[in-house]
Amino acid sequence: MPSSSQGLAQAREKYRGLSVRWGFYWAMWCAVLWGLWYIPGGAIWAEAPFATMNLDRQSEFLLAAAVITAFNSVGVLLFLFLWTGVLEKWREYLRTIRQFRTISKWYFLAAIFGGPCALFGSYLAIGYVGPIFAAVSALLYPIVGASLARIWYHENITPRAGLGILIIVAGGIAIFAPGIFQELSGSGTGAWLGYLGGAMAAIGWGVEGAVAGRVLDVSDPDVGITIRFTAEIFFWLFLILPAIAIFGEVPVMPVVVETFSLWPLVWLGLAGLSFGYCYVSWYKSFPLIGVGRGQAIAAFYGVFAVVFLAVFTLSFPDWNFLLGLALTVSGGFVIFTEKKSEVEVVRKLDDRPLTALPEPSRRFHGKPHMKGFILSCLKRAPQGLWDHEIANQAMQAYGHAGDYWKGEVRVTLTDLYSGALIEELEDDLDDGRYFGPGKVLVKFRLTPLGHRRLAETGLA
Repeated sequence: MPSSSQGLAQAREKYRGLSVRWGFYWAMWCAVLWGLWYIPGGAIWAEAPFATMNLDRQSEFLLAAAVITAFNSVGVLLFLFLWTGVLEKWREYLRTIRQFRTISKWYFLAAIFGGPCALFGSYLAIGYVGPIFAAVSALLYPIVGASLARIWYHENITPRAGLGILIIVAGGIAIFAPGIFQELSGSGTGAWLGYLGGAMAAIGWGVEGAVAGRVLDVSDPDVGITIRFTAEIFFWLFLILPAIAIFGEVPVMPVVVETFSLWPLVWLGLAGLSFGYCYVSWYKSFPLIGVGRGQAIAAFYGVFAVVFLAVFTLSFPDWNFLLGLALTVSGGFVIFTEKKSEVEVVRKLDDRPLTALPEPSRRFHGKPHMKGFILSCLKRAPQGLWDHEIANQAMQAYGHAGDYWKGEVRVTLTDLYSGALIEELEDDLDDGRYFGPGKVLVKFRLTPLGHRRLAETGLA
């Protein structure tokens, strides 16, 4: 397959640059939809039965927030099921969720931090303080996620990316500090539970991102986010709401029944739509640009939330909110303008000898999900495989055909390369026989980290 070295270099640079840009595109799209979510998320509080409840009583307020969060999660899951079906990934969902001990348990853990902690906390902040405060109070979450990702699985955070995250944190402090000072000095409104909710959102979403980043390296993001909300629905409907009904002495079932009316369901449906696809974009950004960068760019949601809420409610924010948002935009710009070569691989390479591989916690039997299958193929080929060879093996194994599934395999390989599970051996230009004339063909092999993740997940 002869090719011009100059043309190959240009094609490769374009190919890698596009994958990095898509990571930022997904994170920014997450920010837009996340900001939009605060409109239905705030409007639902003005509808019965929540508007007629005595929200001055903490027990009723917490009940209202719990029911709203549970319904919101149901709406999200319905739209995610639709998304998974359109992408023809229902079987991938089933293959992945049954690998509970090694893969899907991490999505269940992410659901705890993202749902009962972060989303519930955000609704507390909306109800007690207001949607603008709720939108911007969670801006501290990228520092939590980036720190955990760096400590836990050695995600690369360059000095420039770290500076951008710190600027975003400064924006969060500018927003958070005045209200906290008023509460602590006794001159506030007594809405301490709302401020606690804002902190829960920041911590919960930060931890969730780090947990998700840990498992997205070996599983599909579209499937992963669907499993994550399947888990959240399980927690709300089978554990949390029944526990509140039994031990809380509050009317859980009447509130649930009254929520089944037109306008509450309209607002909750819109919340599920915006939040569901916001989460899809969030999870898709992590394998491409890392948890720290993905969360930092998604923190632009504060900008969009304030803009959307100002337009729809004609309620303009105080000066400290504007200062915080200005800092957030500046921090995001610092990260976005980072050199693309710094972002191609988001984890430090593992150079430990393969003789130290861990024993599989449980050997997986049966056909695994596609990303696991691709990793297994590469393990059986220590000399490496070309991407078109991997695509052929995967499509034959799963009965797929066509350009869509070829593209899915290439996207999966990009995720694995960004996560340092595979490395490039050589590349060439496609003469039109595989993915299209002028496309870059790459030969990959497993890295030591790839071998370790395979062993840890029991896939090989």
